[in-house]
Amino acid sequence: MEFILGVNYWPRRKAMFWWKEFEEWEVREEFQVIKDLNLDAVRIFLLWEDFQPEPERIDENSLRNLEKVMAIAHDLGLKVMPTFFIGHMSGINWLPEWTLSDKPHERFLTYSNGRVVDLGARDIYEEPDLLEAERLLLEVVASEFDDHPALYAWDISNEIDNVRIPRTPEAGRRWVRFVYETLKASSSKPVTFGIHQEDIQGDKHFRVGDVAEGNDFLCMHAYSVYTDFTDPLDPYFVPFACLLTRALGKKDVLMEEFGMPTTRGETRKIRSVTGKHEAEHYLVGEEDAARWLEETLKALYEFGVLGAFYWNFSDYHESIWDRPPLDRAVHERFFGLLRSDGSLKPTALVMREFRKRMGELKRRNVEIEVPEDYYSDPKGNIVRLYAEFRQKLGL
Repeated sequence: MEFILGVNYWPRRKAMFWWKEFEEWEVREEFQVIKDLNLDAVRIFLLWEDFQPEPERIDENSLRNLEKVMAIAHDLGLKVMPTFFIGHMSGINWLPEWTLSDKPHERFLTYSNGRVVDLGARDIYEEPDLLEAERLLLEVVASEFDDHPALYAWDISNEIDNVRIPRTPEAGRRWVRFVYETLKASSSKPVTFGIHQEDIQGDKHFRVGDVAEGNDFLCMHAYSVYTDFTDPLDPYFVPFACLLTRALGKKDVLMEEFGMPTTRGETRKIRSVTGKHEAEHYLVGEEDAARWLEETLKALYEFGVLGAFYWNFSDYHESIWDRPPLDRAVHERFFGLLRSDGSLKPTALVMREFRKRMGELKRRNVEIEVPEDYYSDPKGNIVRLYAEFRQKLGL
């Protein structure tokens, strides 16, 4: 089975305002860089309010721009994984006005219709009118692009429990199944779902075994730099998160997001904002990050993960640092394989050269025995299982 290498993509000069300010030349230029880094695939994000500004209307201009993105990818031999219902992105929620509730979200602010508001979402998992609107978006996009040669897979959403936690685990399971079946009615392509480490170190009602029922393969987002029970530069946590996800869901796993914010200086902590709260965040020295990435990729490959999509393509250009979420989430400016001036970081060189190393690597397996009642104490279980995993590796 081929190990797929990819990257999560927002344009360097646009970030989440990409679809509103779409420029075809920019996509072609940056996808060429991705191709030159020997990467296979690009994960992109269909910002919900740009693709569905009204419940009964899919934006034709956004569809045509998506068509251009797919064509550019195909020209360059890249695969694309579109992600629906964005939703949550980089510490803020991005939602159409018609999805908003009249109550604040406990953790995150929301960007909607040109402004940041302190409002959460209605029940996007159970309210019938919202489900019908979601069905429309899924059907229109999937039917139009199903046979496109650049299409790799569909991604249901991105860490959507940060938009709203389902009322119960059953509500979460039912919603994933609804999206999966809707996509499969219009498309033959694989379907997955961008869940994250909060779904394995807590219970946000997207339990991995339930999610697996509506996934052809599983995904995980994991960040050692955000983990409070291991070193921020530990190269084994990300692979472990994949193995734990596989053990819980009994399906193959793609590492869909991993990475760290970097600096040309020494590794240090800064004050930055995630959601409504300021906290300390690491900026990791570029060479330290490159060494971490090389070891992490090696372990992901050896443990039989489907592939690795780095977060993300580029640091964001200084001209958009005054726009949400970069105006407050300082660390989110610096996760790229490229610097804000477009030059390659050492991590980009690691990604570019990794395919050459694959032939030297041997597959290995470490079994993770998960208890049947894992979600009765997910944080305690993940800490214990990770300690056992490190012992098995002799660390």
